Amino acid sequence: MKKVRRDARSRRRKIRWKLVLPFLVLISLILYIVLTLMFPHKVEVIQPKYTVCDYSLSKAQAVFKTMSYPDTDNLSEHLYYGETLNIYNEPFELGKTDPFVGKTVILRNICDGTELVYMMESNIDRQIPLDTLTEGFYEVYVMENLVKTRLISQDVFYDEFYTIRRHNGLGMEVEIVADRDLIESTTEDQPILDKNYVFIRVTEKEVPVAIYDVVIDPSKYQTPGDNIVKNDLNVAEALFNSATLLKEKLESYGLKVFITRDNEIIDRWGLDGRMAKIYNVKAKYYIALDINGSLNANDKGARIFYSHYTSNRFATALFDAYLQEDDLTIYGVGSSGNKLGIISGRVLEDKMDVYTDVRETGGKILGAAKYSETSAENEPFAMNNPYGVQAVLLDLLFISNQQDFDLYTTQHDALIENIALGFANYLQLEKVSP
Repeated sequence: MKKVRRDARSRRRKIRWKLVLPFLVLISLILYIVLTLMFPHKVEVIQPKYTVCDYSLSKAQAVFKTMSYPDTDNLSEHLYYGETLNIYNEPFELGKTDPFVGKTVILRNICDGTELVYMMESNIDRQIPLDTLTEGFYEVYVMENLVKTRLISQDVFYDEFYTIRRHNGLGMEVEIVADRDLIESTTEDQPILDKNYVFIRVTEKEVPVAIYDVVIDPSKYQTPGDNIVKNDLNVAEALFNSATLLKEKLESYGLKVFITRDNEIIDRWGLDGRMAKIYNVKAKYYIALDINGSLNANDKGARIFYSHYTSNRFATALFDAYLQEDDLTIYGVGSSGNKLGIISGRVLEDKMDVYTDVRETGGKILGAAKYSETSAENEPFAMNNPYGVQAVLLDLLFISNQQDFDLYTTQHDALIENIALGFANYLQLEKVSP
């Protein structure tokens, strides 16, 4: 009988543990959930020293470890003209055709795998259009005859560039970088990358206040003696008024616009000159305005000049829009391959553009500050400046012609509005809300 009672007690204990154990597990789980919610454990995600897409350090390291290429090509130099990036396989030389011209450049965005393809042209406004790049982190390849090579640099560099304001004060911050130590290595003293591969990182950002989008230069007149009066119109003052009105109209598209002078005459040369101001504000586009005069009262009409080393697209867009005013005519015959009045700059024996306003705002890519002893006054800020401003010189009309004079004094607002409209259409800008 005693043995039977012990077996019964044993069975009762087993039944109770079967009930208690799940209950304890449930209570523990509830306590864990409550404590986790009250005191969450933060898992620290380590970011790389240089941001790549939205990658953590470990992911960036893993991606970069795959980047080793048997075929590479060297980037010797890179320069800008307006919002165009120009790349060179050999050190830049004005008028010389670089080996990259005629080849294809491929930008591969490692963030999403998309590719952008460009044919490298000799025109300095027809290489890599930075204004069209979307946000991302791009590898740079050069391809010829279906052979694809990765672009590298012998030197480490980090270069920053801002496109113009396009969306509520925002532009694109473009960084061209080459550094084998761009991302921290997983092992000490052993970089992940085996070469200084060239990358382009593009991020939408607010453009710094000190940087402008457009410069307007009212006239080539340099000294008080050039303060010409025609038909009782002071040309220097008239050009300043035109520049002020154009600034107002361009700003309606959200652009930041700089005028090189107030209602005064300022020399073109030297650290206090108009050209120094242009480089200081780091604008991308430059419009020089001028008014013609002639001893022949029959001379009339408008014309526009651009660099020998660029395409005619920017100049044509502005000039076509400007000519929308019915009574405005064209002066001159233009140049080969262009519509009347649209003139590509001739080059001198030293390969330089003949038109000063266009040449001297172009920085290194147009040989600024090398033409003469006078232009050499701009050497400290212009000669080796990699940031060339895309420039045109627009002769508005002949103030010495009565018809042009009447047009300027009665249709001034419409004339300037057309210039702004041509600029905006070329860059696909829309007016901002008040």
